[in-house]
Amino acid sequence: MPRVLLIGYGNTLCGDDALGPVAIERLSKMVADAEFIACHQLSPELAERVAICDLAVFVDATCQGEPGTVRVEQLVPVAVVGSAIFTHYVNPSTVLELAKTLYGRAPQAMLVTGAGAKFHNSEGLSEKGREALDEICRIVPQLVRDFVLTT
Repeated sequence: MPRVLLIGYGNTLCGDDALGPVAIERLSKMVADAEFIACHQLSPELAERVAICDLAVFVDATCQGEPGTVRVEQLVPVAVVGSAIFTHYVNPSTVLELAKTLYGRAPQAMLVTGAGAKFHNSEGLSEKGREALDEICRIVPQLVRDFVLTT
């Protein structure tokens, strides 16, 4: 069975920015045989866990696009120059590059982003954030099933 890692990240105190961690909480009840990580932001320390999986799915919120919509994109490792790797600007492609550089491999990876409507200092998702959450929780299990069936 392929190893699947689902990582949701975002600030749970900033409205729709909580979409990643909230999605991971819900997906943990929907997707079997996967590892789940919910975190405030991505960090270099995630590279070790990413390196040992076969599929990594990153889930995040975005303020770009029509609120309530979801986008899926294939990721590739991308090197970071300078000190950006030690700041809050670590992105999924950077984590993949670190996995490849430090541990010799980077898995197949995807980024699933939900477009939110409100990113203010408040708890809870907006109506559009909840629409994106529902769509993420429809799409991600299918992505995992399709990956498992093709490997």
